[in-house]
Amino acid sequence: MGAVMQNILVCQTGGWIGDMVLLTPALRTLKQTFRESRLALLLRPRVADLMESHPYVDACIVDEKTGGRVRSLTRLARQVRNTSFDFAVVLHPTSFRNALLPFLARIPIRVGTEVSGRGMLLTKSCRDDTSIHEVHRYLRVLQLLDIDTPSDALEFWHTDADRHFIENLLRAEGVSRDDRMIAVNLGTTWTTKRWEVVNFAEVIQQITHLVPEAKLVLTGSYAEQTLTEVLSDACPIINLVGRTSVLQLGALLERCDVCLTCDSGPMHIAAAVGTPTVALFGPTDPMRHRPYGVGHTVIEKAVSCRPCYKRTCHRQDTPHLCMQEIRTDEVVKAVESRLY
Repeated sequence: MGAVMQNILVCQTGGWIGDMVLLTPALRTLKQTFRESRLALLLRPRVADLMESHPYVDACIVDEKTGGRVRSLTRLARQVRNTSFDFAVVLHPTSFRNALLPFLARIPIRVGTEVSGRGMLLTKSCRDDTSIHEVHRYLRVLQLLDIDTPSDALEFWHTDADRHFIENLLRAEGVSRDDRMIAVNLGTTWTTKRWEVVNFAEVIQQITHLVPEAKLVLTGSYAEQTLTEVLSDACPIINLVGRTSVLQLGALLERCDVCLTCDSGPMHIAAAVGTPTVALFGPTDPMRHRPYGVGHTVIEKAVSCRPCYKRTCHRQDTPHLCMQEIRTDEVVKAVESRLY
C-alpha cells in the first residue's frame, strides 16, 4: 500500500490551534507510513498560517466558504478533483461537508467516522468514540487503512529563530536564563471555559509570595489584552499577551517550568513542548481534552451539568458554577507542587 498511494487528502476544517496540535500524531503517522506521499490538509482560514510550516503537511487547502456554502463547495471539489488524490482521511469528527467534499471530488478511497449519515459518502467507516482522548479519536480513523501508530507523542514545530526571539524578549524584560518561569494563560476561546481574572490575580499574588524567585509571565493572543486590564499594576508579572506569534508562544512555553491555564490552545502547546501544566476544566471533558502526556494536573469540579460543551452557560441560579467552584488555594497548591 505504501508504494502505490502518493496523494493524501486529510480533512479537518473544525480545528482551532489546539486541535491542530492534537492532530499532529495522526499526520506524522500518515507521513511515516507513506514516505513518498504528498499530504494536503483541508483546513479553515484561522489555522492556515500555523499549518503552512507543519513538518508533516506538504500543502494547505483552505475552505474559505466564501460566496455561499454550496458554490464554495463545488468550486473546492473541482479544485480537489484536479489534484487526483489517491485517498482521503476525514479527521473532522462530525462535519458532513468534510466527508462530502472528497466524495464529490471522486477520491477513490475515503475513510472516516460514521456520524450524521456520513457513512454513505465514505468507502470505509467506523463508529465515533467520544470516550477517548482526541489524539486517539483521530488515530482510530487510521486503523481503517490498516495503519498502526508507532508513537502518539505530541510535538510542536517552532524553530530556533522563535527560541532566539523569546530569549531576546525575556532578556529585555529582565529575565535571565537561570530564572524559573511560570506561564499564566488567562484566556480561552469560549467564555464558559474561563476562570475569573480576579482569581488569577489572587493566585499570582500568592505564588509571588511563596516562590519569590520565580518570574510569572502572562501569555495570550492579541485579542485577549483586555483581560489583562483587570490586573492591577501592583501585580508582579511580565505581560507578554499579544506580543508573540503562535510559534513564538511555543518557544516561550518551552522555556517555562509550569503553565497555569484553562482548557485552551496554549494548554495543548505547553503539553506538546513538554512543559507541565495545571489545567482548569469546566464545560469540557478532561478525558477527551486534557493536556496529553504525563506530568500534568487537571483541576475539575463534580458539577451535575458538566460536561455540557456549551459556549453559553445555561444555569439560571449560579452561572459558570463549574469554573467558580475551582478555588484559588487549590490552584496555588497545584502550581507549587509542579514546581518542586
